[in-house]
Amino acid sequence: MTDPRVALCIPAYRAEKFISRTLERARAQTHSNLEIIVSIDDCDDGTASECEKHAKQDSRIRVVPQSKQLGWSQNANAALDEVRSEFACIYFHDDIIEDTYIERLLSALESDKNAASAHCDLLEFGLVETLRPAHSYLVATLNRFVEFMLTKRGTTLRSLHRVSRFDTPLRFPNILGDNHWTAWGFHLALLEPGPCLAVNEPLYKRWQREGSLTRSAGWHSERLSAVLLGQEESAQACSAILTRALPNSGELRVAM
Repeated sequence: MTDPRVALCIPAYRAEKFISRTLERARAQTHSNLEIIVSIDDCDDGTASECEKHAKQDSRIRVVPQSKQLGWSQNANAALDEVRSEFACIYFHDDIIEDTYIERLLSALESDKNAASAHCDLLEFGLVETLRPAHSYLVATLNRFVEFMLTKRGTTLRSLHRVSRFDTPLRFPNILGDNHWTAWGFHLALLEPGPCLAVNEPLYKRWQREGSLTRSAGWHSERLSAVLLGQEESAQACSAILTRALPNSGELRVAM
C-alpha cells in the first residue's frame, strides 16, 4: 500500500506461539486502509517466519527484523520510526483487538480535529480479569498533565494518535532498566499537543499471562541503585517534556 492512512505498530519478541493470532486480528480490521508494521526484536525463535507467512498473504504487512536486541520500548520506537501515515498506534504482540478497533478510534479523532489522540476501554484477561475504562483529557495543557499525574486514569499507552500534531515524534525515552517508568515520558508526550479522547468500548484486550514482559524476572530484578537511576532518568525525561510544553513559569512550577 502506497498511502496507508493508519499505521498499526507491533513490537514483537519471542512471539512465535501467539503472533499469528495478533496479526489475524490486525488483518481483520474493518478500516482496511492501514499498514501493519512488525518490528521484531532480535530473538532465537520462529517469530520472524510466522510474520513472513502473513506478509506473503497480505501486502499491508511490513516485517522489520532488528539485528540486535533493543528492549521493549526501543523496539516499539523502531516500529514507530517506520510510520509514514496520518495516524498511528502501538499494538503489543500478545494482545487482541476487536475488528472495529481502528474504525472506532479513527472516527473519534475525525469528529474532533483538535484532538491529538484517542483510546478505548481495555479488558484484561487471563491471570487477571478486569475492565479499565478509557478517560478523556480535554482541558488545557497544564490541567491534562496534572490530572494524568494525579490519577493515571485511562489506557493511553494504546492510543491512536494524529502524527501531524506532534512537533517532536511520539517515542519512548531511552531509560536505564526499560521498566514501567519508561512509559511515563511517552504518556506525557502523548498529552502535550492536544486533547486525548476516550472511546468507552472494550475494543482492546490485554493478555495477562505467565511469561509476559511485565511478569518476567527481568522486569522486577534490578538492584535498588539501578531502580533509582532509572527513575531519575525518567524524571529528567518528563521534566524536559513539561518544560517544553509549559513556557509559562507559573504553570511549570505547578506541574513540577
